Amino acid sequence: MTAYSVQLMLKLMFLLLVSSSALWTRVQAAARFCAFSSVTIMSGRRRSVCSYVSIHSHTRRIIPKGIIPLYSIYSTARKLSSNIGNDTSDAAAAVQAAPDITIQTALNDAVKALERKLVPEPEESALHLLSHSLDLSWENGHRELREILRLPSTSNSMLANQLMSDEQSNTFQSLLGRRINLEPLQYIIGQWDFHDLVGLKIKEPMLCPRPETEELVEFVLEEVSELIRNRGSTNERIRILDVGCGTGAIGLAIANRYRDEVQVLALDVLPEAVELSNDNAKRFLANHVGEKKGHKLNTIYKAILCSADDYTNTQEGEVYKMGFDIVVSNPPYIPTKDMTTLSEDVSRYESDKALCGGDDGLDIIRHIVKRLPEWTTGNCWLEVDDSHPSLIADWLSPGSLESARFGVECVSTYKDFCGRDRFVKLRVL
Repeated sequence: MTAYSVQLMLKLMFLLLVSSSALWTRVQAAARFCAFSSVTIMSGRRRSVCSYVSIHSHTRRIIPKGIIPLYSIYSTARKLSSNIGNDTSDAAAAVQAAPDITIQTALNDAVKALERKLVPEPEESALHLLSHSLDLSWENGHRELREILRLPSTSNSMLANQLMSDEQSNTFQSLLGRRINLEPLQYIIGQWDFHDLVGLKIKEPMLCPRPETEELVEFVLEEVSELIRNRGSTNERIRILDVGCGTGAIGLAIANRYRDEVQVLALDVLPEAVELSNDNAKRFLANHVGEKKGHKLNTIYKAILCSADDYTNTQEGEVYKMGFDIVVSNPPYIPTKDMTTLSEDVSRYESDKALCGGDDGLDIIRHIVKRLPEWTTGNCWLEVDDSHPSLIADWLSPGSLESARFGVECVSTYKDFCGRDRFVKLRVL
């Protein structure tokens, strides 16, 4: 039996299993941390939407909840078939650096090749990689290619019939090879959209921004708006601490919305994350600073190298300015035992430091809770594992001994748009 035959057989098994709603619950229980990478366009924007757990959403399609964990079967099919031998040509070879290959032919061949390799969302992957190879506009390139994907081969579309150059073909072939190895599209392309940030720079090994995190941003923006309304005549900026900034997505989305109203300080333990966050700040906020505007970039946003536990004035060293109005964090929260269950696109490329939260996934969250009374007299918004909200609610329940000991209480918990327990609101007593 050939590898392709096995892939096809297992893919058909996957589709049949999807039709069984009775199986959904059993698979969900067994595959809580499996990934489903998918890509779609929402309202004309490039947007990650609805992953089974927030650490796994690299892409952009709304998936019915019950179907998502079944990707573990599809993923297993990919692994099993790869171990049987390979008598099919590599998918990247589908786009040869040859004359007379049109964009439409290259696109269709790439989709088929990625399908043979069981790469998640082959059509969307091919669209974005080809758009990048052709140097089409970030905002519209994938849409233009989407239109020609459905055209017949006899179409007279100028873009569809345009011949690819050797350089474009070679580039596309190289990018396809990386996608076959399950490298996230964000890393391959080097940017992605997040909230109102169009073209946020993304680099390995920083965590790729997830769709649920846009909900976290919305919670904070709502609170910022309320603070602005209630602050009276003072012109002081609302100060926000972003713990574990990564690409800077959370803090920059907030600062981008309220450039004249907020000041964001971001922390991270990875030097490359601090550098990337500050680079993204220049990209999105540089036009709003300067002598004529009366303030510098760091009055709006600044990322520094520091851990949550070390951002304190209770030990020798640098003296930090406290008094934040809001604290927000999407910390590492995956329990150690679950790290080995992560999908390949996560485990092979994204930093363990950005993913793993210790034995129960709460290590960094404990550091945050310990430091909160020193940082702020206000609220803290957290994005956490879906097992954590109930644990945190019990641990820091109002009136409890632990709540009194830390000076922090759990105000409420919230679900994400996939119905998973995802967010926690804490308040300093």
